[in-house]
Parts: sequence; C-alpha cells; structure tokens
Amino acid sequence: MTKPGLLPALLLTGCVDYGVTRHVEQESWVQPSREQGVDVLWVIDDSASMYEEQVQLAAHAVSFVSYLSTVAVDFRLGIVTTDMDGEAAGQIMGQELDPDTPLLSDRFAELTVLGGEGSRDERGFDAALAAFDPAQGGFGRPEADMEVVFFTDEDDHSDLDAAAFVDALQALRPDAALGVNAIVGDLPEGCASLLAAADPGARYVEAQALTGGLRESICAADYDGMLRRVALKVLGMENRFALRALPELSSMEVAVDGVIIHPRERHGWTYDAGYNMLVLDGYAVPPPGSELTARYYEWAGTGSLEDTGL
Repeated sequence: MTKPGLLPALLLTGCVDYGVTRHVEQESWVQPSREQGVDVLWVIDDSASMYEEQVQLAAHAVSFVSYLSTVAVDFRLGIVTTDMDGEAAGQIMGQELDPDTPLLSDRFAELTVLGGEGSRDERGFDAALAAFDPAQGGFGRPEADMEVVFFTDEDDHSDLDAAAFVDALQALRPDAALGVNAIVGDLPEGCASLLAAADPGARYVEAQALTGGLRESICAADYDGMLRRVALKVLGMENRFALRALPELSSMEVAVDGVIIHPRERHGWTYDAGYNMLVLDGYAVPPPGSELTARYYEWAGTGSLEDTGL
C-alpha cells in the first residue's frame, strides 16, 4: 500500500525542467538607392478600346504618385501614346513631371486620360524608343536609370521583336539600369473584368521578362495595390524580404533605422508563410539607403505558421 502523500512527491521529483534553448535570429537588409535618379516613361494605349482603362488609371493615380512624392528619389515622369502615325508620335504629352511639380497626382491623372482617337496599330516599342531618343528630344536625363511602363489592352505591333527592342533601348544609355514593366492582358488568352477587356500582351511580357520588370494585369480588380507595386518597382525599392529561418511570429521585432514597425496590413508588416518573407506596406516600406532589421526566435517545429497577409 502506498503511504499517503508519497505519490505526489514522486510525481514532483519526476518533472525536472531542464529548459529549452531557443535560437535567436537577427537579420538586416539595406534598401537600394537610385542616386543617379530614374526617368519613368508611361506608354499608354490611346486607341478606341482604352478609354475605360485610362479613366480607371486616372482614378487611382494617387496610389502611384504618393510613393514617388514621399521618397527621396530624383525622378522624371513622362507619358507617350502608342500611336506612331500622327505628328506627335513619340512625343511627351504635356510636360515632364518631377518632384517639384505642383499637384503632381492631379497632373499625372489628367495626362493619363488621352481619349480613344489613337491608331489601332499600337506600336508601344517604337513609341518608347522615340521618346528616349536624344535625336528626337530625348525624354529625361542621359545619366538616369530608365523605367518603361506599358499600359495597353493590345499586343505590340512594332517591327522590332522584344529582344531587339530591349537592346535598342539599352543602347541609348549603356550605363543605365533598365526596367520594362507591363500592365497588359493576361497570358495566354487575355482577360476581362467589369472595367476592362484585353488581348494577351505577349510581346510586352517578353520584354518585361528580359529586364526583370514587373508584370501586372490591366484587368486587375485592385488598381491601388497594383499601382503601389509599380511605384516600388520603378523607384528600385523592395518591400518583400526573404527570411533565412522560419520565425516564431509572436517573437518577431521589425525596425527601420531603429524605429519599430508594427504588424498590420496597412503601413506595417505582414508575414507570407508560403515564401517565408516579411512584407512591408505603405509608410513602413524602408526608404532608399535605410536599414531594415528583423529579430525573432526560430520556429521550434510545433503548431503551425500563420500567414498574416490577407
């Protein structure tokens, strides 16, 4: 027979806590900086089928311009059409915009609504080359990086193929970084939404892939999110950062230049479990030249990792 009080004592002596050692990870990244500035050329389709898409772009222009106007990057912003048949072929519409342009968002929005009188033979590649060509006026500055954003519901009809176009554009500024970005119809069959319908933009996507540019759908439901991604890309900024270990999210501390960033969807950080990445949004995105740090315990392998993104 067990004497009273003996069993509890035995149980207590069998539960010695030896402790658990948790590994602390500390990582840092430096946001790239475009010290030489960047010239951003929007090539917008002004054919008859594009009016609704132009209006949609203008309505959400602030999501693109807000990043440009709050980040210390010297930019020039210009707009040309895909119409190469008229007298204004390859010429900047209105004026070049820069950080000192009054009411920058309003001005950009006004310039993006070009109407639908342009040629149905859309030649976006030719338009971009003509706009940057010094012999035809030369948009921007010879020492600045180049970013092109194609916005169209049709594929390109220029004579040059995508590789020849990229080579010709790079030849205009051999020392500049070059990005070609495509807001076009989805591959392989195009796309349709309440406000847009588009054929596949295969040639634009090929040029985008050759330069590591950004590809977006002109039929996107969330133009604000899309235009924020475009802004980050043309500014040369990152908002997604790969972690080297799986994190215990409750321990995660994120800071930019020592200032704590809070976990939230807007103007904060979220975690993408599928890619094991930190994702920063809005004002939380590190500005050029700043340092992002993340400190966390490595996940111990129990329970499940939560994807905090929506």
